[in-house]
Amino acid sequence: MQYTDLIIQFVREGGPLFGILMPVIEAFVPVLPLVGFVIINVSVFGFFAGYIYSWIGNCIGSFLLFLLIRKVGGEKLKEKIKNSKYSGTLEKIRKKNFNVLFVLYCFPFTPSFLISGASALANMNTNEFLIALIPAKLIMLISLSFIGFNVSSFLKNPAKSVILIAVILIFNLLCRKIVDKYEKHHRKNIEN
Repeated sequence: MQYTDLIIQFVREGGPLFGILMPVIEAFVPVLPLVGFVIINVSVFGFFAGYIYSWIGNCIGSFLLFLLIRKVGGEKLKEKIKNSKYSGTLEKIRKKNFNVLFVLYCFPFTPSFLISGASALANMNTNEFLIALIPAKLIMLISLSFIGFNVSSFLKNPAKSVILIAVILIFNLLCRKIVDKYEKHHRKNIEN
């Protein structure tokens, strides 16, 4: 039995709780491969359940990290963010630019740890953080789940890849419109 087979068997025996816990742990230990956990979840639980478990776990992990960093703070983390190559983008988050947070969370290989940290250190409103996090992670994880579910078929059937990309783009645009509408409504309420 290979190493990957052992991990898949371990997760299968652990059930949905393990499927959710893997992405939660990844939020706190960013060197762990989220894409690997998503592929394992999709392999073990099927596309839909694996996707949902990955999404729930990743959202819970990012939110817990946000709360922990907000509670603890930490000058070392502030310094790490300030000196990172993402400092310009993270400065926009500090200024509470809601759309930037949403877009950054949509990309699979953006460091969620730093984004959650910057949001917490900027004292971003918890509701705004969640409203950006939840739909953005939905988009990001569905793309990883599709890739993990059909790695070989994407190479054999390019039309399927094109359809997938179109669906993800449409879903992304829909979520962005919802987020934009929320942000406009929120700004209007602040101005009044």
